[in-house]
Amino acid sequence: MASRVPDQVVFDAVLQVIAEQGYERSTTRSIAEAAGINEATLFRRFTSKENLLRQAVRSNFLGFALDLDTPGDDVAADLLTIVNYYARLYDTRGGVVLTLMREAKFSPEVAAVLTEPESLLGRVDEVILHHQRRGALVVEPPRHTFFALVGPLMMRAFARRVDRLTTQTPADPEAVVRRFLNGHRPQQAP
Repeated sequence: MASRVPDQVVFDAVLQVIAEQGYERSTTRSIAEAAGINEATLFRRFTSKENLLRQAVRSNFLGFALDLDTPGDDVAADLLTIVNYYARLYDTRGGVVLTLMREAKFSPEVAAVLTEPESLLGRVDEVILHHQRRGALVVEPPRHTFFALVGPLMMRAFARRVDRLTTQTPADPEAVVRRFLNGHRPQQAP
């Protein structure tokens, strides 16, 4: 009797297949083959492609620790926490993140699955607002600040997807935060 394929193996397979083919073009058959299980077993365990993606995203989401519950007085430390999280996410799951972001606009199923990661962005917004209120960051919409902060990481992930030969060194989170703060601290009054 064959041993049961662990859920995490199935989750890794679904995220990889969707990164390569997109959600709409991915089939449960291709996901099952990538995971090394029977398609009927896939349905028995996860009931639908949407539920499988939801559980895979949730599992991946929980595997990345991001403690933003209590932002402190050190803006660089809090931003470094955010950058470390997203650097790791984009380095390991950048392809599927970009694919799902693109497809969420057109697929209600994908948009529904992304509600948990969206709640994380709400927590990031609160950290940014905290530091804006303290005068440590320029006041602008928090999501603008977030994209300015993680934009270099996203572009690196995008470049790796477009040019498979790209041999970029991993992002240096401390350098990303340092460069970001050089342009996003409020101007001091003369």
